Amino acid sequence: MTELPCYLTAPFHSDSILAVESTRTGGFSQPPYKSLNLGLFTPDDPQTIEQNLNQFCVGLDIDRSRLALSRQVHGDQILEVTSPGQVEGYDAMITNLSDIFLGIGTADCCPVLIWDPVQQAVGAVHAGWRGTALQILPKTIHMMTSRFESNPADLWIYLGTCISWSHYEIGEEVADQFPDVFLRPGKDEGKYLLDMKGCLFAQALAAGIRSGHVTASTHCSYAEPDLFYSYRRDGSASGRMMSLVGLRRNH
Repeated sequence: MTELPCYLTAPFHSDSILAVESTRTGGFSQPPYKSLNLGLFTPDDPQTIEQNLNQFCVGLDIDRSRLALSRQVHGDQILEVTSPGQVEGYDAMITNLSDIFLGIGTADCCPVLIWDPVQQAVGAVHAGWRGTALQILPKTIHMMTSRFESNPADLWIYLGTCISWSHYEIGEEVADQFPDVFLRPGKDEGKYLLDMKGCLFAQALAAGIRSGHVTASTHCSYAEPDLFYSYRRDGSASGRMMSLVGLRRNH
């Protein structure tokens, strides 16, 4: 039996750029959170979550103390990170400092990792339907432009694993916030299927990102229970994956 990976890498992941997303495998959490639950705000045992996080960082050859994490609120606030640590209320973070690794927790929402190879800066975005409707990705790109003089044409974007459109049914009140091109009819009257990743891709292009600079995970958090957590599938019994991006020091 093939061992499932504990993390997946973005195409621009390298010795100098860390760009990864965790899976649910290779950790210590007991069911229903089995096993690599990195959700700091889930009902799982806090000590076990820290054990998972430490193991995850060791596998990536980074120090747990160098993570920058936020308690996400499905908003559009963006933080320029100048030191590692934990904050609250931000759903996107950016930095141009090395040895700080920006972390996004997800269990169906889309983690977006951004890399500027020219200005040497990175960004991490938590994009659920609310954040996507609020244009959090274009706002983050704009903030990198204003703070770091990033040129959107230079940026590389990775749309990480999230729930795929075929499993993401929403009501009219949510559907009304998205262009029709990203909606398909649901099974029932007044229900729709939302292509959140397609919407994020279009927003990236509209913000000036080159189409060849945007890549996306082919996985679905909902459809692959052995590999990913899914809040839509498992509710409060769901753990969280973590996506990290950062500039490695001394490279």
